[in-house]
Parts: sequence; C-alpha cells; structure tokens
Amino acid sequence: AVGDWIDRLDPVLAVAATDDETVNAAVETAADERDIMVNRTDVSTEPDTARDANSVVVPATVEDGPVRVALSTGGASPALAKALRERIETEIEGAGAMASLSGELRTELKRRDIAPETRREAIRRVVRSDGVWKALQKGRSYGRKEADSVIEEVLNR
Repeated sequence: AVGDWIDRLDPVLAVAATDDETVNAAVETAADERDIMVNRTDVSTEPDTARDANSVVVPATVEDGPVRVALSTGGASPALAKALRERIETEIEGAGAMASLSGELRTELKRRDIAPETRREAIRRVVRSDGVWKALQKGRSYGRKEADSVIEEVLNR
C-alpha cells in the first residue's frame, strides 16, 4: 500500500510523521527500498549512531529577512531543538534589517574605493554597535544615520 503510493507519486523525499509507528516504519522501508530520502519523525538517534544513507534530519530554522539559522539535535531531542529555536528567535530579532543595511554600506564603501581592511573594520564596527541595533528598531533611517556615524569614526582615524 505505502510502496504503491510512493511509486505513483515518485517523491524525492518521504516524511514519516504519523502517530502510528507501524505506518512510519512502512514509509521508511518503502522509501529505503526505492532509494528515496526519508525523514522519520518518531525515531531519534544518538549522535554517535550511524544513520542510513537515505535518512534525512530536518533542522529547526529561524529566519529574519536574509538571515537564516538552522539547528539540529540529530533527532535526539526535538523538544530541545524547539526550545533553542525559540531562544534564537529573540536573539536575531532585527538581524534581517542589519544584514540589509550592512550589505548596502559595504557596497557603498567599495564604490568609494575604501581600502578592504578599512572597509571590513567599518562594517564590523557597524554590526557590533549597540547604537546601530537600537536605532534600527526605531526605523531604517535612524539605523542608517547611526551606522554612518560609526563608519565616519573608522574612516577619520
């Protein structure tokens, strides 16, 4: 039954995520027999246990604009992965705006023919500046103004 379903759909990945261990095992077996990647959500493995070549672990992910963080416990503790994801969500809040701003500044500094070492130092100072992060929370123009101030400090040294 499961094998027929997989044959009809011809998936690249099969996810076995039911509350029935027998069904999940059947999906895993059918996928393995057909050399299809499989993610079985009801089975965790110890980090030092070898996984089957077709086994796939789907990490917990957090996104803020172009910033993406993925983490995994290797299936050992989905609850821990979720808890860590929730903590990281609060830590990277605003990172998307910072990534966009610092990318824009980097391009502008290149265009101005600022030496690579100075350019790197300026961008590092911007992304490490609490003032820029706080200003970005108020709005992009505030963040830009604060970042410009940080960059001018570096350029005028």
